[in-house]
Amino acid sequence: MTLSLSILLISFMGLILAGLPIAWAMMASVLIWIGVTGNWYFLPIASERVYQGMDSFVLMAVPLFILAGEMVNAGKITDRLVNFANAIFGWMRGGLAQVNVGASILFSGITGVALGDIASLGRVFIPAMIRQGYTPAYAAAVTASSSIIGPMVPPSLIAVIYGSMADVSIGALMAATLIPGLLIGVIQMGLIAVQARYYNFPRVEMDRSPRAIGVATGHALVPLMIPVIILTGMLGGIMTPTEAGGVAAAYALVISIVLYRSIRLSALADVFSRSALFSGQLLIIVGCGAAFSWAMGMENVPQLVGATVESWGLGYLGTMLVFNLILLVLGMVIDPTTVIILFGPLLSLAATRAGIDPLHFGTVAILNLNVGLLTPPLGVCLFAAEKIAGCGLWPLLRSTAPFLLVTLCMLVVVAAFPEISLWLPGILGF
Repeated sequence: MTLSLSILLISFMGLILAGLPIAWAMMASVLIWIGVTGNWYFLPIASERVYQGMDSFVLMAVPLFILAGEMVNAGKITDRLVNFANAIFGWMRGGLAQVNVGASILFSGITGVALGDIASLGRVFIPAMIRQGYTPAYAAAVTASSSIIGPMVPPSLIAVIYGSMADVSIGALMAATLIPGLLIGVIQMGLIAVQARYYNFPRVEMDRSPRAIGVATGHALVPLMIPVIILTGMLGGIMTPTEAGGVAAAYALVISIVLYRSIRLSALADVFSRSALFSGQLLIIVGCGAAFSWAMGMENVPQLVGATVESWGLGYLGTMLVFNLILLVLGMVIDPTTVIILFGPLLSLAATRAGIDPLHFGTVAILNLNVGLLTPPLGVCLFAAEKIAGCGLWPLLRSTAPFLLVTLCMLVVVAAFPEISLWLPGILGF
C-alpha cells in the first residue's frame, strides 16, 4: 500500500470518526489525497467526477421510487396491506408476528427501503403485538428483522444503486434478489412458528370466511399493483428502471388522491419536500462516492485487491467467504448505500476476476449488507424499532439473535448455491 493510498483511507476514516457527514468525509479525503500527491490538476477532475456520478439516467429512478414510497406512506395504504396479511397469515399460532413478516414482504414490494418498513409497519405492529401479550423486545425484533426483506424484494433502491455503480443490469439484479428475499421471509416465519409453539403465542382472531378474505384481497389489490407494474415493466423489457419509477410514483399519486382520497392536495408539498430531501442526501453521497472511487482507482486498488485474492488460491467458496466477511464487517459500521458506492465496483471487479458471476455476487452483497442493519454499532433498523418499542437495546439484541442467525444461514445458502439467485434471471432471459 502506497503512502498516498494510506493517507486517503486514514483521512476518510478519521473524518468519519470525527463526525463529519459521509459525503463530505469522502470529498475532503479526496482533496487531502490530491494535496499529498501534488497533482493539483486533479481538482477539476474530482469535481467533474462528482457531477458524473450523479448525472445518470438510471439514478433518476432513485427519487422516483422514493416518491412512490412517500405517497404510499402518506396515503395510509399500509392498513389495507395489514388486513390482507391478517387474512392470509393470521390463522397460524403466533399469527400477529407472522402477519408482521408477511406484511413486510408485501410492503417491501412497494417501497424497497428497510427503514420505510419500520416507519410505517412498526408503528402498527409493535403496539398491537404488545397488546396481544408479546414482549416489547420480541415485537421490535420481529419488525426489525423482517424489515431487511425490503431491500431484497423489488423494487429495491439499493439494487438500483448497486447496478448503476457496478455496471450490472438492474432488471436482472432485481430478479436475482427476489427469490432470496422471499426465502428470508419464509425462514423467519418458520422460526416464528417454532417459537410460537414453544411460547404458546396467540392466533389472530378475525372473520376468515371466503367473503371476508375476498374483501381484504380486493382492498389490497390496487396498491399491490405497484410492484406488479414495476416488475412487469422492467423484467418484460417494456420500461427502464427510471420509467418504472415514474409510473409507480404516478400510480401511487392517483390512487392516493383520486381513488382513496387519503392525501389532500395541501399535503403534497410535504410529500414532495421529504422525497426531495431524502433524494438529495442520497445522491450527494453517490456523487462524492464516485470521486472517492475514482481516487482509489487511480491508486490501482481494484487490481491490488483482485491480485491479492487470486494469489491466495482460495477457489470459489474460499473467495466468496472472504468477500462475505469483508462485507459483513463493512455493513456493521457503514450503511449499505455508502458501502456499495465506495466498494461495490471494486469488490465486483475482484469477484469477477475470481470467477464469481457478477449478478450472483451483487445478490450476495445486497443480502450481506442488509444484515448490517441488524447489528451494532450501526444497526439502524434495530435503533428505529427500539425507539418505537422503548424496550432497551440489550433485550432487543437477545430477541433479535435467533432471527439474525437464521438470516445468516440463508446468506450462506445463497452464497454457496448461485442457482438460487441466477435461476429467475435466466428464465427471464437476462
